[in-house]
Amino acid sequence: MPLLDAKIRAALWVLGAALAFSLLYASGKLTGGLVPAIQIVFIRYVSGFVTVGGIAAARRIPPRSILNTGRRHLHFIRALCGVGGGACSIYGATHMPLADASALALLQGVFVMALAVLLLRERVSLMQMLAAALCLAGAFVIVRGNAPEAAAGFSFSIGIAPVAMIAGAFLTACEVILIKVLSRHESALSMLLHVNGFAALLLVLPMLALWQPAPAWELAALCLLGPMAIAGQMCNVQAYRLADAAWLAPFGYSSLVFAALIGWIGFGDLPTLATLLGAGLIVAGGLLLIRR
Repeated sequence: MPLLDAKIRAALWVLGAALAFSLLYASGKLTGGLVPAIQIVFIRYVSGFVTVGGIAAARRIPPRSILNTGRRHLHFIRALCGVGGGACSIYGATHMPLADASALALLQGVFVMALAVLLLRERVSLMQMLAAALCLAGAFVIVRGNAPEAAAGFSFSIGIAPVAMIAGAFLTACEVILIKVLSRHESALSMLLHVNGFAALLLVLPMLALWQPAPAWELAALCLLGPMAIAGQMCNVQAYRLADAAWLAPFGYSSLVFAALIGWIGFGDLPTLATLLGAGLIVAGGLLLIRR
């Protein structure tokens, strides 16, 4: 019974993380598309840096012990990937149905596998290649479902939003690989403080030129994205301490359900047949990847 309780708690932690990240993807849509994606990402990282700094202060951890690292260049590259991936994902989710955007974001698993093979020299099996092919087939179905009306019939014309989501998934996968490398030597608090700090600094100058005025209540709401992202990451960490990845994987795909509900309730978006088919293929391929 205690083991079952631990698994249930772990599943609930994953569901909490999935909801948090679904709201992050929806942030651009929830502002009506009037706040640029890059501005939302900047606010997220600034508020995230303040949140992590507050956690460190509450735990009375000396800043020098967190910031003392010989891998600052890797933290910087990770921040670049995070900024690019976040901006692409929020832009894509703003300009296409949230369920479709969330499904394309799951391609991250395929990209992580490919990068692990290329950069970390990990081996890939025939079953893993089949799983990746399923995910790519699902992505193709969703991309075709979001093609411009002018591209009736079979063509390779696709909208910008799906391309942005796929680019965001790739950059997020690059960040995952860097997290895997850094986690061997760095504490979680150090990794969070560096990525949020570097990302905020990277966007200071662009924000001087690109900042768009917004109502005070809207900016205050966007400031919740940083704590929400930190909370989502902590939920995942807590979940994987309690249960194995194979058990938790199906619950991670609840982000599709949350995205579909947010899209339906908030914007009247109903999943199309292409969405259901494409998401089904991506989930099947993703689960097969994790089982392998």
